[in-house]
Amino acid sequence: MVNPQSSPYWEDFVNSNKSLDEINWNDPDLPLSQRRFAFDTTQKSLGFAAGFLGAIAAVVPMSRLTARFGVHKVMTLSGILGTFLVVITPIVITWSFPVFVILRVLQGITLANLFTTAGVVVNEWAAVNEKGLFISVLSAHVEMGAVFTMPVSGALATSAGWPWVFYLHGAILGALTILWAVYYRDRAVKHPFVQRKEWRKISFGKKLDQTGKGSNETPIRKIVSSIVIWGVWIAVIGNFLVSQFSISYAPIYLRGVIGCTPTEAGLLTLIPMACLLVIKFSTGFFSDRIKSISDLTKMKMFNSCALLGSSIFFIILSCSSPGGSKVLDVILLSIPMALLGFSSGGYSKCAVMVSGQYSPFVMSIVQIIACSSLMAGSFLVPALTPSDSFSEWQRVFMIYGAVLAITNTIFIVFARAEPAKWAQQKGDLTLAEAVMGSEPKNTEVMPVDSEVGASPRI
Repeated sequence: MVNPQSSPYWEDFVNSNKSLDEINWNDPDLPLSQRRFAFDTTQKSLGFAAGFLGAIAAVVPMSRLTARFGVHKVMTLSGILGTFLVVITPIVITWSFPVFVILRVLQGITLANLFTTAGVVVNEWAAVNEKGLFISVLSAHVEMGAVFTMPVSGALATSAGWPWVFYLHGAILGALTILWAVYYRDRAVKHPFVQRKEWRKISFGKKLDQTGKGSNETPIRKIVSSIVIWGVWIAVIGNFLVSQFSISYAPIYLRGVIGCTPTEAGLLTLIPMACLLVIKFSTGFFSDRIKSISDLTKMKMFNSCALLGSSIFFIILSCSSPGGSKVLDVILLSIPMALLGFSSGGYSKCAVMVSGQYSPFVMSIVQIIACSSLMAGSFLVPALTPSDSFSEWQRVFMIYGAVLAITNTIFIVFARAEPAKWAQQKGDLTLAEAVMGSEPKNTEVMPVDSEVGASPRI
């Protein structure tokens, strides 16, 4: 989109005495796929940041809509609106950049409920011994999107033209929205495909009040005064400040510093993202299955592998000037990005375990912090790397390393693995007890064997 050398007007420009600014690369007479844009650093930053700004502004309203109408309806409407906004993006960006910024804000609003949705789904659909796996899979939506978008967009923009990147993503979003609308239900007990045995596994060990419903009142003051939750939120700052490098700036670094072509950069970015997904899913699985280590030790270990490990390798990267082996440069760049996958067993799981039934609210704040970190990075990185030289990127990598080390240390100090007092519901019925019609006073619910979710013995 910003490469004038691929424009049909480039040859005329070379043979003329005009400057780049004197050529109308966005000529209305050209088809959309042949139009090019001369975005400056500020415009590029606004293009990224506007989406995050919309997401930040809409988190609280979207959370309230979710609490009132359910995540099924809210996300279905978000998907429909998002599909429309993505498809019209090529037309809007060729028409007016200020309108494009407004469009990006609206697109951000449709993304404002992702982490809240993850909290709701874990709360309703994850068995008590599968929360780590659920949160690792659900929190992987960012990386899964990048794994698809980077290589496919690079190849599609080169072969069919950049507008088709938006058309394809709009079509996929529409299809996924239909699948969500058809198959998801807000309550597992009401899903036509969930049999009694499966529902009892999902519900075993969870709490309900004596009316059979969970409490709707969120203890906001107690949550925001919890030092453990603040440790989680601080860890989010470090994780997502660096995640933006993986998603947005790694291809720029590969092209500008290492010397890869756009297609190569898109494909090479796929490698650390794919490794990150494997690590993230494996971490979620093993964090639930390893019993020889305490939950708290596992969370601290996984979080340190993610944040502190990435910090160390970013510092090494800042001291290693590229120019020798391109393969070695790519490997060294990929390691700190891939290590972030361990975070699914760290602060992400801590947030769910400590906040319990109030995890949707905690995750909504995670969304705000994540988007704020991403928005800050949208201005910080372009400002520090105006010419994409390695000396400029050294400063970025040193900042990444320092932030990751500090945020990991704070999380390690304050992390806990048991529900906070405000998340405990003493004397309430579990869902399993409610199904069996038992009273909580003189009964005890326990699994027959070591597998949580087996038929309970009362």
